[in-house]
Amino acid sequence: METRTQELNPSFSRRSRTELTGNRTRHLITFNPNSAKPGEEIYVNIPKLKPDSVLVPDSMALIFDFKNANEKSWFRNNLGKLLQKRLEIRLAGEKVYDNSGESLLEIYKDLWMDEKQRADMIQDGITTEAVRKKNSKDDEANADADATALFGIFGTKQRLKITKILGDHGLYAPYHSANDLQYVITLPQASEIMNAQGGETVDGYSLENLELEYESIENVNLARYLSSMPR
Repeated sequence: METRTQELNPSFSRRSRTELTGNRTRHLITFNPNSAKPGEEIYVNIPKLKPDSVLVPDSMALIFDFKNANEKSWFRNNLGKLLQKRLEIRLAGEKVYDNSGESLLEIYKDLWMDEKQRADMIQDGITTEAVRKKNSKDDEANADADATALFGIFGTKQRLKITKILGDHGLYAPYHSANDLQYVITLPQASEIMNAQGGETVDGYSLENLELEYESIENVNLARYLSSMPR
């Protein structure tokens, strides 16, 4: 029996721009204070970089250790998006974006990703329940082979990507911007993002060892070109 696949748009082909290239440099900035708890706000200021540097889109993220308050609960699927209960974006102190249901919107969008895309997002918190239990130090998942192997790689490290505006507008040269860009992320309560074993309660969580990770390309001609492009 012949098997056929049906394409929604047969004429579509994915392309990427190749005129803007350069070597990437990875940066890590430690937060002070470097921890946050449910209900608190995390302020992320987009770095200015150097005059000849550009920010690589889709590279900026908060890196942290997820610390569970007990060993009888675990976080739900897609932790990186669940943690963004409310997202505000401010330009020169003025709000340009404010969504109190950011996590619902972003999780819904991620449901449309294919299996391969989701399989590559373990550190973003998209994975099996056994792995999420292991990352949350839940004591019922210690015997799971895949969870144990992945925990040996990532441990309790998780990632919250900052992609709104920065991820879909191409390379960005913040040094030449007259106004500072700031993201304010409000964390949800533990009961909104975690499950517990039968008869147990969700006690809470904290994000520890907070760091801002991003990549830049140092190329003066590239930075000047991007700064002159209409937005």
